[in-house]
Amino acid sequence: MIRKSILLFSLLCTFCLSSVTLAETVTTRVSTLACGQALPVTNPSFCSSFQVVAQCHCTASGLPAGMCNDMNLLYQRMISMFGSIQRACEYQHDTSIQNCINDWSCYRNGGTDNVGGLCSSTGRAC
Repeated sequence: MIRKSILLFSLLCTFCLSSVTLAETVTTRVSTLACGQALPVTNPSFCSSFQVVAQCHCTASGLPAGMCNDMNLLYQRMISMFGSIQRACEYQHDTSIQNCINDWSCYRNGGTDNVGGLCSSTGRAC
């Protein structure tokens, strides 16, 4: 009887922990979907849209808003976690890897995207 109670308790705990983890995953996923996507890198309003979307994804991932407001710190944190922009972009699933790389490159460096379009329609960094 005690063994059955212990087994039942362990199964219940395992189920509860799995449910909490699943709920957190679903909540985070729904939150990041609500962040939307930045405008295309060639759009004149790309810079402001990218900053809003990046900050939204940052806070949706659970980081405090204060850590998400500085785009340079956000980029540095991303690189320290993943080692490169390529790996960071491979990790996320909200846009294509190439769009992610283009977005960060245009935001930080300006120039052109991978098909020759001018970043923010001027070629300037944000």
